[in-house]
Amino acid sequence: MTQATSAGDQVLDRARFEGLSPRQQLDFYNENGFLLIPEAVSAGQMQRIDKELSAREIPRRWDYWDEWPGPELESLIANPRLLEPLHLCYGDDLRFFKSVYTEWRDRVATELENRRQRLHRDYTPEATDGDYRNSCASWVNVGHYFIDLDVDEGPLWVVPGSHRLAWTGQREFEEFGDQARMVLARAGDAVMFHCLTLHAGGAMASGNPRPSVFQSYRVGWAAPLDTVPEWPEEIVRQAPPELRKLLEGLNDGTRFGVHGMIRA
Repeated sequence: MTQATSAGDQVLDRARFEGLSPRQQLDFYNENGFLLIPEAVSAGQMQRIDKELSAREIPRRWDYWDEWPGPELESLIANPRLLEPLHLCYGDDLRFFKSVYTEWRDRVATELENRRQRLHRDYTPEATDGDYRNSCASWVNVGHYFIDLDVDEGPLWVVPGSHRLAWTGQREFEEFGDQARMVLARAGDAVMFHCLTLHAGGAMASGNPRPSVFQSYRVGWAAPLDTVPEWPEEIVRQAPPELRKLLEGLNDGTRFGVHGMIRA
């Protein structure tokens, strides 16, 4: 499933994900802890998103809690092309609890030969500045990319199967660096990855922006370990039914940690 680049890096073959049946998608996700969804967003919608973003002044990074997006970005949340594999892997009862737009411009070469962030997990049982959104016991992050990624232009690195490693806290994971692989998503692709999957953002050698949106969904029973803000009432009330189901009840469920302990 891999091919070597001239730099010796390992690139996952995007063609491997094209034409997968729902059962094959589920099996791949369960085995590897991530799944690329080719052309999750149509070319026409990509053009509308680009136009929507160009029409407004936006920071290089912003959280949907601080500023709700326009209609084209909003439509990605309940996109049927995305919800189908999400429901397949996580069941019918989902909550959309977080999203961040970012323009990744990291061109700094670290001490790592492969020029990327250090490997990390997104699950965070402890609050970050009082934010417990990433503390849910079972959730998935979905990256939507608005440009074609390349070996030196912001690839997503993942360690296949690392979601099955025991939870040992947020620590140094570079011992798994030789197992990391690059996912070269194209504009309009989406990549969903388990909250425990080791991953990293690749450097942008050109320094150009890599616009992307990361959307986070949890299963209904997996409440955050402490109270988080609900989506604004006006946003929820005006949302179409399929989206409204995803936005309601962000604090519903059981406070259950991945380490197996229930917190009151």
